[in-house]
Amino acid sequence: MYLKPNGRLEYAYITNINPEDSEWFTTNEVKVSMEELYQDQFAVYGDLGITDEDGESYELIVLSEGRSCEETLSELRKNCEEELTKLNQ
Repeated sequence: MYLKPNGRLEYAYITNINPEDSEWFTTNEVKVSMEELYQDQFAVYGDLGITDEDGESYELIVLSEGRSCEETLSELRKNCEEELTKLNQ
């Protein structure tokens, strides 16, 4: 988690997550990180562990937009699943 004011890095165990989402991220080795944008607004990233032809990581981003951590991570999982399906076709 990257926190304000200077992007200080802090490692945290995510506890506010649906068990099925947690299992999916772990099973698919998707790395989750968060960045505090401003009070109660976070950008949540899912690194798929895959790189493109230029060596750039496939990483999806979801904004919390006032939603709970569980809701935000569920959306991230859905987006990651869809992207992995496209990439594996």
